[in-house]
Order: sequence, then structure tokens, then C-alpha cells
Amino acid sequence: MAEVDETDWHLLGLLQEDARRGYRELARQAGLSPVTVANRVRRLENAGVISGYHARVDPTAAGYAVTAFIVVDTRGRRESLRVADLAKAHPFVLEDHRVTGSEDHVLKVVVPRLADLEPLIDQLNELGKPATTIVLSSPKPWSPIDSPQPMSNH
Repeated sequence: MAEVDETDWHLLGLLQEDARRGYRELARQAGLSPVTVANRVRRLENAGVISGYHARVDPTAAGYAVTAFIVVDTRGRRESLRVADLAKAHPFVLEDHRVTGSEDHVLKVVVPRLADLEPLIDQLNELGKPATTIVLSSPKPWSPIDSPQPMSNH
């Protein structure tokens, strides 16, 4: 685990707000030199703290009218691994989380139409018992990660 100090968290917050900020802009906002910012960001990337830079796409605006969560209770380890493989390969599955409790996987899925969900559910039925929850709205669809430790104001 990388040591992430208060300055790193400040830079992470700025990058999570807008990953397109350049080193000069980050440096200006953090009160550091661009070279220092570049070194810190590179260190965070190399340590895996920053895992990538992505555009956040609104599924509804992009033509995916339905978002759903599917929990799957599999019949055993082999089926659980097959659910993971199916999730990795299926374009409608955005996330797969292997979880504790009575179910084994929680999948986040987006589809253009409700009817597009049925074939995926049929595939999952062969591996276990899926239960689907349709999302009506997402009051908090995403949130940046902040320091796990209380810190002084940035």
C-alpha cells in the first residue's frame, strides 16, 4: 500500500474532479511546482493508487435506458467462476462484485431496453439463481474517494 499524504489527497481530489487538468493547473491549485506535481502523480500511478483516467459516460444519455443490479446465488465455485467470466465478456455488464452473504455476485448492468435484459438473465439462470432489481433513479451515481483519515482543510 502506497503512503498517501495530505498533499497527495489534495491532488487526487483535483484529478477526480477533472482528470484533464494538466500539471501546471494542478500545481497552481495545489501551491506546488509542476515538476513536484508530475513526480507525485507518477508515484501514485506506479503504486496503483491512480488506476487510470476515464470519461464518465451517462448511460441514459448514451442510449442505455435501463440500469439494473443482478445478484446471483451460484451453485458452487465452478459456477461462480463462470459468472465472473460471463460478466467480463458481456458488454452490458459494467461491474461484477464477488460478495459475502447469501449471494455470490452483484452485477451492475445497463441495457438499451428492458427486453435486452432477458437473455442475460437466462444465461445467469444456467449458473445459479439471479434476482434483478431495476434502478428507478440514482441520486448519487458516483462520488470521489477522499482520505480515510481526517485531515486539515485543503
